[in-house]
Amino acid sequence: MWLVPIISIVFGFALWIPVFLSAAITPVEIPKLRQQLFGNGAKKQLPCLRAPALMRLVVLWVVQAWWIILWRAGLDTPDATDELSALGPLGRSHSAGLRGSGAVARRSPVKAVDSAHAWAPQTLSVVLPCAGEGDFALKTVRAVFESTPSEVLHEIIVVDDGSDPPLGDDPITPDLQRKYRVKILRHKETVGLIGAKQDGGAAATGDIIVFFDCHVAPQPGWHSSFLRLVGENYRRIVVPMITNLDIDSWTQSDSGGGMAKCYLTWDADFKWFNSEDPYVPVLSGGLLGISRRWWNETRGYDEHMHGWGGENLDQSLRCWLCGGEIVMAKDAKVAHMWRVPSDPRTMPKYVVPPGAAAANRMRAAVAWFGEYAEKLRQFPELRAGETAADGTPWYGDISNIISVRKDLNCKSYSWFMHRFKHVYEDGGLLPRETFSLRVGGSVADSGSSSGKCLTYTGNAGTSSDGRGTATLQECDARNDRQRWHGANRDTSKAEQPCCSALKAWNTDQCMTSVQGGMVLTFVCDVSGASDEQLWELSSDGHVKHKVGSIVGSSHYCLEAGIDGNLKVQSCTESGGVWIKDKPVEPIESRLYQKASLAGYGWFG
Repeated sequence: MWLVPIISIVFGFALWIPVFLSAAITPVEIPKLRQQLFGNGAKKQLPCLRAPALMRLVVLWVVQAWWIILWRAGLDTPDATDELSALGPLGRSHSAGLRGSGAVARRSPVKAVDSAHAWAPQTLSVVLPCAGEGDFALKTVRAVFESTPSEVLHEIIVVDDGSDPPLGDDPITPDLQRKYRVKILRHKETVGLIGAKQDGGAAATGDIIVFFDCHVAPQPGWHSSFLRLVGENYRRIVVPMITNLDIDSWTQSDSGGGMAKCYLTWDADFKWFNSEDPYVPVLSGGLLGISRRWWNETRGYDEHMHGWGGENLDQSLRCWLCGGEIVMAKDAKVAHMWRVPSDPRTMPKYVVPPGAAAANRMRAAVAWFGEYAEKLRQFPELRAGETAADGTPWYGDISNIISVRKDLNCKSYSWFMHRFKHVYEDGGLLPRETFSLRVGGSVADSGSSSGKCLTYTGNAGTSSDGRGTATLQECDARNDRQRWHGANRDTSKAEQPCCSALKAWNTDQCMTSVQGGMVLTFVCDVSGASDEQLWELSSDGHVKHKVGSIVGSSHYCLEAGIDGNLKVQSCTESGGVWIKDKPVEPIESRLYQKASLAGYGWFG
């Protein structure tokens, strides 16, 4: 009996455990209590001394009341701070959150005002990191100045990151600097985008710091949403809708809605997606607004990142896990120039240090993933586990980021994934199982293909061009490229929205079609909006395309020919079957399940 309150206190079990035990044990203890208080051998002592049963019940009731108070107050217990530590106490039981109805995707619009964090910003400092941008830098400065009211635009800070000639000499001459309210910070040597943004942010004195790339054209009125949304909550980062820029006219090239949202993948990369709610899991990069106060509290960017890439992942997790949020401003549009290899004008004029982007991504992932950092070992590009000559991690010391986690009492990565369960649970990034797809032997022409497995031909991680292929190869239990799982939301299901596609595990690729004897793949659309990715392994063993848009109007199934080539034909005529072989629950799902079942206080 004494173990009940002790276990409840030490392990932080959820509210229902002491409640249940109190209800179950109290009737058992009552007869003992009567005997100890009123039995023949009862001594003339205080009731608590002559009745151990009473003491046990009182302690249990106190523990129960304590947990009720904590639960009603909605307190969160901080996570462990070591980057590879176990999860700390978190809260509500598994039944409240895991594999739920996808309600996050249907959240109400952005909360009107957070009274605890509301304020009244008046001015914007726009920071432009520019490395060899030349005339593009001047065009961006002019576009910012002309689209922002004079009383709102506090300053434009151009960080000249080693341009030759210096941007302050040409094309942003001293006269133009005065005209457009420009301050220039000059790096004689290129330090990289991250260092340039850090220096620009540190120098800004406006109420809100806005970071733009040095090749954009903000559209009229963009500033209004930034002031309003950040004003409702100083811990809120705001991102605009990113549209296309015509670099010849320096105008928005279309009137489409644009893009704003990304999510974080297991190889520490980011992918675009759409959902109904206004919240943004991960920033795409350099277009955002943040209050100067929240910038200072979260300590800007990681000063040990180099070159370009990875800072958006770190900043996104700093914000979400440490008490902030990121929202998109639908009525704020910024036209952006995209890199087009066929147009040399769009290509960068600086050199990114080799391996810098991978090191930056690893720094962000190891620092914020917690125990999920073990997952990084499955991606050779990230070189997880390697060390430098002095025995330190190859990506460097991350104690500066860990310090932020400690000081801001930040939440765990499990919390982040549950906060965006419509991506991570419903979208299939936490698969219940991965499995091989082995050719069965029931179709006459499968002879030489029988026993072979569908094998993704690319590497683990992000596809370099967004595409991939899969062929039949000899089954090998050690080959992770033969493992598949369900992915993408299934919009036809309300209760269990995953899954509507088949995805190659540890990649960003989902099956789309069959051509040339191979399965073709493309970047998964986690929202479930892509018809060509609607593939499933049916209960009767068919790999079936669920809308029949590949060849004709009826459903078509994947088959293995006698020559080892893959093909599709009508499912009504198909005799080909596939066997789901060697199903395994992957490590990411085991860890998430463990956090959920622990009954900790953040699910919900």
